[in-house]
Amino acid sequence: MLRQLLLLILCFILLPVSPISTAKATASEVKGALCIVRADDKLVLVHEVLTDKISLPGGTIIDGESPQVAAQRETWEETGIVVTVGEELGRTDTAVFYDCISDSDIIAFSMNNSLGGNELPIWFAPHYGVEVASAMLLSPSELPSSLYRYPEQWPQVTQFFDQATKQSVSYVTQLIESAPSFRQVELAWLIDLQSWVGALSETSYEVASQLSKLVIDLTEPTVLLFLFPFAMMRFGSRFVYRLFFAISATSLMVLVAQQGFSLPRPHVYIPMMELTHSFGFSFPSLPIAVWFCVLTFLFHRTQYFGLNGTTAVFVFITLTVVLGKFFLGSAFILDMLFGALLGSLVAWHVLRLETNQDVNVDQVLSSKGVWFVMTAATAVISVIWPLPVFGRWLAILITASALVMTFKESKAHLDTRQMIFVTLALLLVDQLYLYSANIVSFSGLWSLVLSTLHYPLLMLLFMLLARKLTCENQPSKTLLD
Repeated sequence: MLRQLLLLILCFILLPVSPISTAKATASEVKGALCIVRADDKLVLVHEVLTDKISLPGGTIIDGESPQVAAQRETWEETGIVVTVGEELGRTDTAVFYDCISDSDIIAFSMNNSLGGNELPIWFAPHYGVEVASAMLLSPSELPSSLYRYPEQWPQVTQFFDQATKQSVSYVTQLIESAPSFRQVELAWLIDLQSWVGALSETSYEVASQLSKLVIDLTEPTVLLFLFPFAMMRFGSRFVYRLFFAISATSLMVLVAQQGFSLPRPHVYIPMMELTHSFGFSFPSLPIAVWFCVLTFLFHRTQYFGLNGTTAVFVFITLTVVLGKFFLGSAFILDMLFGALLGSLVAWHVLRLETNQDVNVDQVLSSKGVWFVMTAATAVISVIWPLPVFGRWLAILITASALVMTFKESKAHLDTRQMIFVTLALLLVDQLYLYSANIVSFSGLWSLVLSTLHYPLLMLLFMLLARKLTCENQPSKTLLD
């Protein structure tokens, strides 16, 4: 009897730490599932958009989904590779790692990228340009742990890699034949252009690349931190309202068109032609659309467009930007032509309202109804395409609606010194914000939150500074028109 009692007590003691019990407890704590895909003694890795870090294909386990199914689903969504999930290789506190085997041949480009890896063609993957900028095959020994999303886990990942099943890879130099026929023509032009530039001298290729990168920086969102303070100084706050409305409408229309057409950039077919980092779809070209929208506004307001030096300078800069983007492999010429057309048309339609005697443009574009309608439309688009970029625009338009309601009757104006001060303040906050985002890059959620609030914060700062400085200039006057 005593012996049976001791055995019973021992069973109760050991039960909580038995393998079966431990496995169940641990499984309930697992939040993510990742795939270790080993091919040609290299590891499949993805470059994340939000965190700008290197990671394994995988992600969060959805409610009611097994870790194996989650790993399989996420790998397909991020890399376009259909895998069979094998045995578990190991786990951390929150994620489980599986040995995953591709159901078909893995195709990779033979040329090495900047990290020494082989790019994978993934433009057809559901989350390309959304969560993932690119994917590659890379030997684990060649990746610095600091570039991995969770640096402290990289030694474990390399151990899991050694246990994974070996697979073969088919290498190709290019996939031009996979592009639509009208794209293949421009791809041939791009190859000829880069070859011609490279043949000029030993340094011509590198010089042209650096100059092109410098020129296309003019189309980056950071330029707007200079543009809006300058526009407020030169033309006043009403002009800024109109310009921002036109830029918002242009951007949303282009982004919707990009999702509809789903035409990728030139370098996805020939990775060695990629001379600057870019990802996602490029038809129509968003930077060029915004560029032409802004130019149309500026030329209309200043009346400088014509046979004069100012027009010649901007035409030269525009052609240089277009040629630079094409040379770097970040956009097709057709993408930029349609972007230019769309941006110009949106600006033209907004500016046409000024000639309508029955319409008060300032009253219309500063009314909460207009901004609420645009915000609601963006919310609907965000439901149809739940992408981070539409989430960011939704936050921007919500902020714009709030600012319109708050400063509807205000008229802000800056002098030169104040314009410089506001611009420097915006640049400083922008850099501090980007630094903060880099600190939390290990977290996809926090990276998404910070990227969403990035431009709304700058908008609030800009309007608050502009209003405060205007009040200081006119302490005894009202800010009403």
